[in-house]
Amino acid sequence: MKNGFTLIELLAILVLLGAIILVSVPSIVSTNKKSQEQNYERYVDNIENAAEIYVETHSDRSEYANLKTTNGASVNIHTDVLVASGVIQGTLRNPKTDRPLIEEGGSVTVRNQNGTLKYTYSS
Repeated sequence: MKNGFTLIELLAILVLLGAIILVSVPSIVSTNKKSQEQNYERYVDNIENAAEIYVETHSDRSEYANLKTTNGASVNIHTDVLVASGVIQGTLRNPKTDRPLIEEGGSVTVRNQNGTLKYTYSS
């Protein structure tokens, strides 16, 4: 009676494991990348929603009152203002760079397009 595996059996197992890895790794990488992109989209949505809340709560200020009534008007709101007002947390991290929002230095452009306010984040 023999103990252990032969060299051929070990090589066959290694070939099978290699084939499984070769097939699964690209799928895992692709799924990871899609997840990161979805996380970034949610990150941007959170910032744009925070800007919308900020504009609504500060609608008594002239710049935001004019924004709602003047077609084509636009205002930039720096993310530091959103953090300082407490509308959004400064600890929010960009999923692409893993940097906190405070370090990103981005802003949200609020533009009146035919009576509808559009919010666009740029870092």
